[in-house]
Amino acid sequence: MSKNKMKRFLCTTLAIPLLALAACNGSGGSESNNTEPSETGSDQPEQVTVSFLSAWNGGGAGFPQDQENNPVAEKIREKTGVTLKLESITTSEVEKLNTIFASGTVPDIVNAPFWSTTGGEGQVIKKAAMEGQLLDLTPYLDKYPNIKRLVTTGIAKDFAEFDLNSPDFEGKSYLIPTETPDGTIESIHNWNYGLYARGDILKALNVKAEDIDTHDELYDLLVKIRDGGFKDIGGKPVIPAGTMWNGWDYGQFLAGWTDYNISDFREVDGKLIHWTQSKDHEARLLYMRKLLSEGLFDLEAFSNTSTTANEKLTTGKLAVFGAQPMLGDLQKTLYKTNPEMQYELLGPMKNKSGEIRTQVEKPGRSGFPVLFLSANIKNPDAALRYIDYVNSEEGRLLAYFGIEGTHYTMENGVPQWIPDVKKQFDENPDLKRDAGLNFLPGRFIGAFSDKVTWPMPEDQKTEWDKLNESFSAKMPIKIIDKVSASYLAREWPKYEEFRNATSSLNFDEEFKKAFFAASDEEALQMLHNVQEKFKAAGVEEMAEFVAQKAAERDDIGF
Repeated sequence: MSKNKMKRFLCTTLAIPLLALAACNGSGGSESNNTEPSETGSDQPEQVTVSFLSAWNGGGAGFPQDQENNPVAEKIREKTGVTLKLESITTSEVEKLNTIFASGTVPDIVNAPFWSTTGGEGQVIKKAAMEGQLLDLTPYLDKYPNIKRLVTTGIAKDFAEFDLNSPDFEGKSYLIPTETPDGTIESIHNWNYGLYARGDILKALNVKAEDIDTHDELYDLLVKIRDGGFKDIGGKPVIPAGTMWNGWDYGQFLAGWTDYNISDFREVDGKLIHWTQSKDHEARLLYMRKLLSEGLFDLEAFSNTSTTANEKLTTGKLAVFGAQPMLGDLQKTLYKTNPEMQYELLGPMKNKSGEIRTQVEKPGRSGFPVLFLSANIKNPDAALRYIDYVNSEEGRLLAYFGIEGTHYTMENGVPQWIPDVKKQFDENPDLKRDAGLNFLPGRFIGAFSDKVTWPMPEDQKTEWDKLNESFSAKMPIKIIDKVSASYLAREWPKYEEFRNATSSLNFDEEFKKAFFAASDEEALQMLHNVQEKFKAAGVEEMAEFVAQKAAERDDIGF
C-alpha cells in the first residue's frame, strides 16, 4: 500500500466526523506552544530525517505500517521537523549492540535494554560510552528540560548513582531512561508476570486456577493436562507448559525457590552468600528436568524464535505459559477465534517464604530501557528536539491519544476517546498501531504514568484493561525501600578482578544446558562446575566483604 493510500486508509477507516478530517490533511488538532524556533530562522522547524533503532528482539511489532505518514508522525514532524527512519531486530540484543559498535554503524538514536553496567546490554553500552561512541548529553540538558526530567525522575537512587551515572562516566550523561515511573509508587508499572493456563482446560479438569500455587500442585496439573488429550485450535495436541521466545520466562515455573530480593546476595543460616551459590539451584534444576523428561514442558522453549513462540501462544498450543499476560497478542487472535480458551492466572504462585511471587521494586526503577545518541550524529538537536517534544504535556497526549478532535476530546482535563474511534481500536488493535499510537510510549517516554495522569473511567475500560487490572490486584507490587547490597560489592578491592574472571561465565546458560544432560548426576555436576568456577573467582570472599560493609549501614537490602 502506498504512503498516500495508507494515509487515506487511516483516516477513512476511523469513521470520524468530517470536520476532524482536517487533521489527516496536515491541519487542525491542538497547537503546541512548546515548539522552539527553527535553527534556520523560518516559521517552520528545519526538516531532518533521524535514524532510530529499537534494539529489542521483536521490537518492531508496534511500528505502524506507514512509519512516516501516520497521523502521529505527521503531527510530530509539523512540530519538530523530524522524521524517524525506523529499524528493529529479531535477534539477540547484545549481539546487535556489539555489531553496531564494532562496525561504527550506530544509528542516530538507539533504544536498548539497560539493566546494569556490569553485564549484558548495559555493559556493552557503558563500554561504548567510555570509547566515545555515545554522545555526551550533559551540554544539552538545560536546553531540553523534558529530557532533563527523564534523567532524574523515577529512578532508584542507587541505580542512578552507580549505573545510570556510573562514576566511570566522570560526570558526563550519556543515557536517557524510558518507561520509568513519574516518581510516585502508584506509577510503577505492574508487568503481571506469572503462570497462565487455558481456562477451558482448567474447566474440563475441574481445577480452580487459584488453587494451583505451589510447584507440586503445578506438576500434578501438568500431568493431568498431558494425559487429558487436549488440543490446540488446529486439533493438534497441546504442549502442557512452555514459554515465549528464548525460554522467557521459565523462571515463573520455579517460584517455589524464589524470595523477595533486590540484590545478588542471600542470607542463609546467618551467612551471606552470592546467589550463584544457593543450594536451591539443585532443586530448581531437578524440577525442570522432571518437567522436560516427562513430556510436561516444551523441549523447544529455550530455542524458540519470537515468531514460533507467538504461533504456539496464539493457537492455544501452550496449555500453561510463563511470562506476562501477553494480551496484546492474544486479544486479536486466540481470544477472538476461541474465547473459551482465555488464559487464567494460576495461584499466584507461592515463593519459598510462603508469600506470593510478585514484582519487587524499589521506590524508583532499577534497570530500564534507555535512549542514547550516536557520537557521530549530524544533527543532535533534531534528535533531542524530537525526544523533548514527545515528553512534553502536548507530546505525551499525542503519543497516547493521537489528534485532538480526530481521536479524542478533552473532558475536564482528561482525554477521552471519541466513541467511534475507540470502538474500532478495540475491535482491531492494528488500527491503533497504524495510527502511530503504539509506538512512542514504550520507546521514547519516561518519568510518566498515563494511568496516574489520566485515570481511565470504568465505563471506558475494555475487557482487556479490566482483565489486566484483575491480575495486578492479585499480584500487587512489593516495595523494598533499601539500597541494594550489590552496589557494596563494587567497593571490594578485587571486584574488577572478579568481574574479569567471571566475564565469560554465564550461569543461566550453563544452568539451562544442564536441563538436557544425560542424567541427573551429570546435570548436577554441570551445576556444581559452574558454581565452583565462581568460587575460584572469589565469590565467597566477595560475599564476606559485602556482609561486613552491610553491617556498617542500616539501609541495605538483600
